[in-house]
Amino acid sequence: MIRLKRNNFVLIITSLLLTSCFREDEVVVPQKPGDVETVVIEMLPDYTIQTWFSFEHGIVSSGNRDSWDLAIETQEGNYTLWLNTSLFMYAAHTGVADFSVPLQTAGMEWKFDASDGSETGNAIGKWWTADGSGFRENGEVILIDRGIDGEGMPRGYLKIQPRIDPQSGAVSIRIARPDGADERVLDFPRDPARRFSTLSFDNGAPDPQTEPPAGRWDLLFTTYTTLLFTNTGEPYPYLVNGVLLNDTLVMAALDTLKPFAEIDRDYAETLWLSHQRDIIGYEWKQINGDVTSGDITYTAQSDWTYLVRNREGLFYKMRFIDFYNNQGKKGYPTFEFQRL
Repeated sequence: MIRLKRNNFVLIITSLLLTSCFREDEVVVPQKPGDVETVVIEMLPDYTIQTWFSFEHGIVSSGNRDSWDLAIETQEGNYTLWLNTSLFMYAAHTGVADFSVPLQTAGMEWKFDASDGSETGNAIGKWWTADGSGFRENGEVILIDRGIDGEGMPRGYLKIQPRIDPQSGAVSIRIARPDGADERVLDFPRDPARRFSTLSFDNGAPDPQTEPPAGRWDLLFTTYTTLLFTNTGEPYPYLVNGVLLNDTLVMAALDTLKPFAEIDRDYAETLWLSHQRDIIGYEWKQINGDVTSGDITYTAQSDWTYLVRNREGLFYKMRFIDFYNNQGKKGYPTFEFQRL
């Protein structure tokens, strides 16, 4: 994809629907349904806050969405790098291995990470190889568009070159401006307790890490980049506000047929659940008004119910009932949930 203007992208993402079953030996003893609980998530009107939520423990962690730039997979043998698409970030392959070569950002093929979480939609792609001696990087320099800040202003461009230490397997990122200025190297920790480990181009690896351990959360409330379509069917990327799954441990499905109050565990077990990261996504709120002018309001789709099977194999049902707080300010997703 050649990006001429920020609002005139044409990008085709091939989405891979990730579905699977829990292990056969995972037997969850049915429990008496829990009470219906109501939760308000504080994203703020400018959507600057990301929040990790657990059905069992409530809000686990929250932080500013610009506190990190890159995330890395922590599974053994997987070094996939993910952009912070809550900031509208993009990556472009250069085909250049010499980090000292000045690079231009114009005319590059810019891509963002697919919101479904599929590795086929990963913008940076597989930057490492494996052989009998272990893992090593391919050496390509990658351009990064750091996206926009909370006020919609560009955060600038960088070039990066990921590296793997051949002895320890530790990952580091060589970073500079496209012209080579401000070169530095940052270590990129990979905490196996987490789904991802994160890194800030400005401040290095946060301590503690931005994302909580994988076994402690189910849903992430955040902005993220996804593909929308005009009335004529033309695709374009857009920042949306929604919910992403802990997609290696949690599964979910949408039901628009049965009333929330009538959904029980037996019914939930008949549904096809998915690990797709954006299966809950952003469409639980309806947009009212003119998007182009910005004069819009949101209405929660309270007749939509999401069924979620969490990290412990427990079923929950949830529905969104508002996107505003008691003062009428947007950015406060409100939902009801109940353990089945």
